Amino acid sequence: MPSSSSPVITLIVDEPISRLDHFLHVRYPFISINHWRQALRNHEVKVDGRRALKGTSLAVGQKVVIPETLLDCLQPEKPATEAEPELEIIYQDEELLALNKPAGCHTHPLAAAETGTLANHLIAVFPELAGIGDFGPLQPGLLHRLDFATSGVVLVARSDSAWKRLREQFSRHLVVKEYMAQVQGLIENEIVIDKALTHATGDRRRMVVTPPAPVCRGIYPARTEISPVLYTAFDDSTLVRLVMVSGVMHQLRVHLADSGHPLFGDSLYGGRPFAVGESDFVKVNADVVFHLHCFQLTLADGRIISAPLPEWCGAGGKPN
Repeated sequence: MPSSSSPVITLIVDEPISRLDHFLHVRYPFISINHWRQALRNHEVKVDGRRALKGTSLAVGQKVVIPETLLDCLQPEKPATEAEPELEIIYQDEELLALNKPAGCHTHPLAAAETGTLANHLIAVFPELAGIGDFGPLQPGLLHRLDFATSGVVLVARSDSAWKRLREQFSRHLVVKEYMAQVQGLIENEIVIDKALTHATGDRRRMVVTPPAPVCRGIYPARTEISPVLYTAFDDSTLVRLVMVSGVMHQLRVHLADSGHPLFGDSLYGGRPFAVGESDFVKVNADVVFHLHCFQLTLADGRIISAPLPEWCGAGGKPN
């Protein structure tokens, strides 16, 4: 138990989360929820001045105080390195790396022992990236993330100053993000969706469109522009080009589903599953299968960073 003079970290509950262990995992996602539960049994964490356990209920506005020493011992130093790194580097200079992330791998691990992620390969080739950025030690230099099933451009800063400057561009929506996707049904004309998103009640792995409301903590403005490229009658799907203005968790997936054209195979948001043999990715992970590829990012200074298109885009998916 820390003494009264031990350094502490104070967090304010700013969105509805039912339990303390869930709240801490959301704030520090690189520390697994099981590690938080174990730590809450053995260390003093207080909510509004009272000792709290993993199941302590929280309300917006409450104050959570944790010892700095607890956070220090829970945080991993860096991701485990892979014995044989496999990175497709599509751009690099003194301040920036750009990688082409394959579908079927996570961008970064959630625990230090986890392997097989892009960050594991990254830290093996560029060990000097350890500690860069404010996303935590398991995300060395990463400026953004892509979902497990999503492929394409991932940017990595090579210094803290570059990370801060480039992250400001992301937060101000100055980075233009363009994707290719295979969606259900026929889209004939451009669709623009400008709807805020929030976490689904009772299921934080899902996002939902929220009714019009003042922008506040937990409600995230989001805009997606959808342009049809090629329709295939055989499987009733349309290859589309997406421009992601803003950058909210699962934004493209939710907006496509809201338009009535979910990602082909995205079962989390109502997409029809691929038939066996329709996608090579079925062999990788039968539970999370869809075609979504970040093919181009344009930075605020005009630099354009592009990744090769996957085979499922076909000739019709070649960007102009």
